[in-house]
Amino acid sequence: MLGIEFQKPEVTTVIRWLLRFILVLFLAWLVRQRAEQEEEECEETESDVADARARSNGLRSRGSTRPTTRLQPRRDTYNTSARQRKGVSSNESPDLDAIIEKVSKPKEMWQPRRSGEPLLLKKQDEADGTERERVAASASKPARDAQNGMTLHGHERPVTFIGFNAESNLLFSCGKDKIVCVWSFPAGELLGSYKGHNGAVWCCSATFDSRWLVTCGADRLVIVWEARTSRELARVELPGVVRCVEWAGAVAGVNASDVSERFVTCHNRFGAHPPALTVWRFDGKAIQELIVVPKLPSAANQVRWGRANYFIASAHDSGELIFWRADTGAEVKRLKAHDAGISKFDFNDDRELVATVSHDMSVCVWDVGKGVEWKLLYKAQTDRPLNAVALGPISRSAAVGAIEDRPREVCVIAAGGQDVRDVARSSSATEQFGTLLFRLGTSKVPGQLQGDGVTNKGHFGPVHTLAFASNGTAMASGSEDGFVRVHVFEKAGAPSGTDRDKAMRPSGRALGRCLMWPDLLDTGLVLC
Repeated sequence: MLGIEFQKPEVTTVIRWLLRFILVLFLAWLVRQRAEQEEEECEETESDVADARARSNGLRSRGSTRPTTRLQPRRDTYNTSARQRKGVSSNESPDLDAIIEKVSKPKEMWQPRRSGEPLLLKKQDEADGTERERVAASASKPARDAQNGMTLHGHERPVTFIGFNAESNLLFSCGKDKIVCVWSFPAGELLGSYKGHNGAVWCCSATFDSRWLVTCGADRLVIVWEARTSRELARVELPGVVRCVEWAGAVAGVNASDVSERFVTCHNRFGAHPPALTVWRFDGKAIQELIVVPKLPSAANQVRWGRANYFIASAHDSGELIFWRADTGAEVKRLKAHDAGISKFDFNDDRELVATVSHDMSVCVWDVGKGVEWKLLYKAQTDRPLNAVALGPISRSAAVGAIEDRPREVCVIAAGGQDVRDVARSSSATEQFGTLLFRLGTSKVPGQLQGDGVTNKGHFGPVHTLAFASNGTAMASGSEDGFVRVHVFEKAGAPSGTDRDKAMRPSGRALGRCLMWPDLLDTGLVLC
């Protein structure tokens, strides 16, 4: 009549709209059920808290809006028989404050100490008596091999950094799996982990008294932790990927508490932000920026504190080791150490010797003592690219002294290996992923490091990091395969040091190529 014609809808269109309508009804029903469930859970929680408080005060619980059928099962858990089975008398009431404090308090992995007191580690069952903690403790025991020593497996991805604390009874390891693990030494038990990064963790450093731990990673974050509880204290975000971090350590004549609050970082270029070195201060609550060194020839691969914490040193792809003043950021001196980029470098205890390695397959030891012309002391050419190096407890006077007075023990270790992608393309007659051991040369040829074999065989990828125990009795390596391997030197071959270092060494009985530690004699465990 009006000239309007209605077209008959297609069957597919009707089905499509019908399904949409059903879907909307179903979603509305889910939302309503979820709201009712949350309301019931909230009511149950409030009622349970009120009942518990009333029972703790010796009063009868107040009335509740919940049905009796829901109240009854929860009340049965507090009957007399249940208390007796748990070893609690019927006259005692649960201490809610103690329970809350126990649950919310972070687990301590070692005892806090005063100045001069030794660090006392806590066992897993002492820290928490629950069955789950006991199972975790048994699962964290290291694997020991008669030939390869002790193997620690706490990371699912490559290990990027390892380091001992000042007393060498703790070993920290970082990985690309975003976590940091702390191990007891020499037991090798996993004490705990630090989880807070959103990317690979590149480096970590513990204060001289093992009170604080600082970590950095690919997520551009620097995080300071309370080391014994793995509780995060503060964090700061930098303009680029943070490759290295280190606390200012205690040195001779300097009080540890006066310098342990400072740490140094190096980060890469990010967008318009250039690479830089930064010195920070942490007062226990917040991180404060002190000095920034932005004018670098290239991004630093590593940064460390130099002699007496007066300098900071950075390694670069140009093969240069550059020293800067820690108070002003002014450049002090450049040391051309290698023709290729410096992979890693390491100081000795007094920071007057520095060892460097590079992909040019060489390891060098330099004299950077006060008042002397910096020069190359020792060098060795290897058969593999080198990614890591570590110096044992050797003094400058021993390194530059007469040939007959030089120590006969291992004092330099280096490792690396072919990249994983290149292993299948070429063959090698030697173990590419082992750790090379060196002693100071005693031959008439000056400046030669004398090879002392290869240890820590068993890695299935390039070694990225090495660490020497402060007393020289052990070393550790971390690799692309995600494992940390620990090697304990024989008593006759342990690196020598000062009388203080010798006093710190645990006594042991040499068993061929193995050393049995007194702490492990009762368990029959032998480290090789």
